[in-house]
Amino acid sequence: MQSSAREDRQLEISLDAGLSMIATVLSLVATALLVALLLGNALHSGSVAKPSVANAPGVGQTNELQAQQALSTGLTAAAAASATAGGLGSLDISTLSASDPSISFVSGPSVNASTVSVVVASDAAGSGSITMADRSSDGICWLVWRAAGGATWYGAQTGLASCAAPAMTTAPVAGSVSSSAIGWQESSFPAG
Repeated sequence: MQSSAREDRQLEISLDAGLSMIATVLSLVATALLVALLLGNALHSGSVAKPSVANAPGVGQTNELQAQQALSTGLTAAAAASATAGGLGSLDISTLSASDPSISFVSGPSVNASTVSVVVASDAAGSGSITMADRSSDGICWLVWRAAGGATWYGAQTGLASCAAPAMTTAPVAGSVSSSAIGWQESSFPAG
């Protein structure tokens, strides 16, 4: 009887080992097939990998925030410089650049988030107004406008290769952002 029990136990162990081996082989075959399919699709897809991350998720939003931050920093520099220069209407590019050298202020168009286009409008009292614009990499032109003692207006326009700050002597009118017109709103940047 002991011999029979021992043979039954050995047979059971052999069956377990055999089933385990079959399960392992089947899972290896399934894995090999999946890898072959994935490699085949990757090699024959016809697509070319791009070395740039410019279109990666979040890059456009990060660049928009960089552009908006540059304008906010530019407004701070304008406020500080206007206090010693005699008002917003008396500012120029060199005064703004001296006030904050981290921003590249220009009188022409902006083609990137780190270059701020500036237009100063003077009035009879010399206080005037300032308009600033810069472009994020996704083609949105971001703008700010401020007059002495007035509210700050924020604007955006989509689909532009470059953007130049417009000369404005009066406060903008609120509107929607589009590719054909600047959408303005008071107190914060509009959704681009």
